[in-house]
Amino acid sequence: MDQHPQTSSSLGQTGTAELPELLTAKELEAFLRIDVKTIYGYVQRGLIPYIRIQSNLRFRKREVLDWIASQSYTLHASGNGHRKNHRSSPE
Repeated sequence: MDQHPQTSSSLGQTGTAELPELLTAKELEAFLRIDVKTIYGYVQRGLIPYIRIQSNLRFRKREVLDWIASQSYTLHASGNGHRKNHRSSPE
């Protein structure tokens, strides 16, 4: 029975169910595999949802997961994907 909280170094190998509801920037860094400086840059530019508690930043797990989903895109299965010039035209 391990009663110690997980460290940020082990979060990269865990599922989202095991993450706390409020994440620190270091925990988010391990989860997203994005450097913490990049995360702070996203905060400054208003790109990622966060909350401020005094001088501390925290990230709500659900909001981050929703943000990730909004950043995702899927390729069309019809072959008319996003690539240009994927076939050469007949001469």
